[in-house]
Amino acid sequence: MESNNNEIYFNFSYYALNLLGKQMYTNKWSAISELVANGLDADASIVRIYINSTIKDKSTIEIFDNGSGMSYFDLANKYALIGRNKRQEDSEISDKVKGRKGVGKLAGLFLSKKYYIITKNKGIESAWVLDSKEVKDSDLPKLDKIKVKDIKIESKQIWDTYNKGTLIKLTDVDMSNFAEKKLDGLKRRIADYYLLDEIGARIEVAYITNSNETIDFQIVKKEVAYKNFYAFFESDKNLKSEELSTAIPIKNSGVEELDNKKRNVILLTPETVSSNFTIKGNKEFTGLDGKKVNIPYDLKGWIGIHATINSDEARMNDTRFLKNEVYSPNRLKLYVREKLAVENFLEYLNNNQAFSNYIEGEISFDVLDDDRLPDISTTSREGLSKDDERVQILIEMLKIIVSKLIRERVSIRQVIKEEVIDINEKKLESQKIAKEEERKARKSAEEHSQILNVENRKLKDKNFSLTTQNKMKDILLNESDPKRQTLLVHELTGISNQIDYVIDDMAEDFKNTKEYNRISPYLADLKKSSDKLTTIKKQFLRLNDYDIIGKQNIDLKGYIRSYFNNTRL
Repeated sequence: MESNNNEIYFNFSYYALNLLGKQMYTNKWSAISELVANGLDADASIVRIYINSTIKDKSTIEIFDNGSGMSYFDLANKYALIGRNKRQEDSEISDKVKGRKGVGKLAGLFLSKKYYIITKNKGIESAWVLDSKEVKDSDLPKLDKIKVKDIKIESKQIWDTYNKGTLIKLTDVDMSNFAEKKLDGLKRRIADYYLLDEIGARIEVAYITNSNETIDFQIVKKEVAYKNFYAFFESDKNLKSEELSTAIPIKNSGVEELDNKKRNVILLTPETVSSNFTIKGNKEFTGLDGKKVNIPYDLKGWIGIHATINSDEARMNDTRFLKNEVYSPNRLKLYVREKLAVENFLEYLNNNQAFSNYIEGEISFDVLDDDRLPDISTTSREGLSKDDERVQILIEMLKIIVSKLIRERVSIRQVIKEEVIDINEKKLESQKIAKEEERKARKSAEEHSQILNVENRKLKDKNFSLTTQNKMKDILLNESDPKRQTLLVHELTGISNQIDYVIDDMAEDFKNTKEYNRISPYLADLKKSSDKLTTIKKQFLRLNDYDIIGKQNIDLKGYIRSYFNNTRL
């Protein structure tokens, strides 16, 4: 059917459009990013995304830009034409155009069965609607012209300030499984789809979940935890290296001093990755016409390996680190013409080495979408054909870079292991020395204790002897009865003799034993005590005899007192 001023027909049936739409997009993020790309292709300097999810399964999405807008001719001959090469037709901006197949508008049908297009071009504003709620597969999709005022534009306050541009309003979009992080998650996901520093435009998002919220657009920014990288490759000097830390800790050693020790961050360039390694070159590829064509290729971007992917530890290095259902740091994103081509190119490398899940990066390889070469996108548009020689070149280059990064991370792990072993060995040696010192100290204490025990026993014996002597002295000094004195002398003789017998018996019993040397000092002490008793007895008898004979007057008590005072035991 032919288009007219009020109706614009697509050149595909609903069956073909639905089939393509389902094959081309696997999630809402990719579909939304495709609509954003259409705005960027229209040379917009700002693209805004507004999502109203007050009713989750009937959400509203508005995506609008300040690009060139579309006239009726543009809508009828470009927008509604599926499969046209935008780069060939828009030669003046071909270098900026992200896609070349003209199928990006199918993203709208993937997200919603009914959407509106409001566009401003050369001072003229028009509005159109595509409603596929009640159609047959054989029907041709069409845009019906409607009045702008009949569309409730929730971002109208901002849209009205635009002199040119396009607004896509999607209705009844099912956002039931939308990420819990909401706006932050949305911003990160949208940021993933573009090289924001190179697209020459700003992307903003606003997201509300209840009617009381105000529309607050926030700039989409890359949130990469650069300060958590231990080793880092960049294609061009100072591409992102200024964002890195100079040194960071590598934890989980189990040794506090090592966990807190900072390790120098390793910076790699193409020259330091490997000998004869290059990321640039020229190669003859098979062109669209089947003939060989020489085309240069150049890998650009950065790849890093994280010091840790433990969220708590990583955030201590860089608060931007995020790992959840919305965002994963373990991705090597591939871009072509500043737009995401493969969400995780690591899957193409088949690398199962340790720490491969620590890899994160953003690379671009524009030769993958060179206009002179065939399209290598898979049917889903979210993958590349691994058999294509361009993809093979990219895989080989990335394998070398990724392997180098992993080796650096493995190397520092080994260094830390050796440091742990060294510390543990020193600790064990220190413990051995401490135990030996403790053993020596304990032995010394035991020996000292034995000496003290011997001295203590000697003191006790001496004290007992002194006590006994003092008692004897008191008895002798206070005794005046000659009969009792005689009896006392008799008792002293008996005790002295008994001690001598005991000493002789003990000496005889222990003479041939190992204990003889040990008890000998005690026997000697006993002998001394016995001798003193004998001396006292003899002196007492001699003095007493003198008194009996009457040769002289003797002060017996005075003599005994003098004897005891001048005798040392």
